Amino acid sequence: MQFTTISDSPDSTDEFGATMLATIVRGSVQLPAVTQADSKAMHHLAALMHSTVSRDPGLATTLLPGSLFLKTPGVVVCATAAQTPLFLGEIEAVAIASGHPVILLRRAADGSPPDLTADIALPDRTGLNRFFDYWLFRGLAGDSWLVSLGSGPSIHLMQHGLFLTEHAPYADDWDRTAGIDRANAHLAAHRIGGWSW
Repeated sequence: MQFTTISDSPDSTDEFGATMLATIVRGSVQLPAVTQADSKAMHHLAALMHSTVSRDPGLATTLLPGSLFLKTPGVVVCATAAQTPLFLGEIEAVAIASGHPVILLRRAADGSPPDLTADIALPDRTGLNRFFDYWLFRGLAGDSWLVSLGSGPSIHLMQHGLFLTEHAPYADDWDRTAGIDRANAHLAAHRIGGWSW
């Protein structure tokens, strides 16, 4: 059995070293292949932000296979049925390396009507801001947000980027729930066959 210590130099021809490097770079769990449901969720978010999409040939392809790059605001989006905390490290690594915000959409794994949640890694000049377990919210005027069920800023999804604000787009808990319900109804209305994930 071979052990590697910090002082050992990695040998690129060593099978064990290559396996370890792949595990460190990619994380301990492989992101599942992108399903039709994942693709629909990512394209729906792109439509909410009025953005065209492309496949990002950079680090996102390696760490978040199947992710999309929203061109106009410069945001990387990925979707999965994997639950928190899986892939938090990957979205942080992509955000730091690319300098672009990364949104990881999470949907129900059991195929039930999904309430999409999102984990967001948002780089800025001072470091990396992380926002976990945010919900898609739709205002009465048709504007789209990511909001927290607890404390934390709200994130306005706009064509030119993600805008954080301490002012919530809702008046109270009832209004927040109604906005989340509107977002889910809007998501359902724009799917062929309704909730057919």
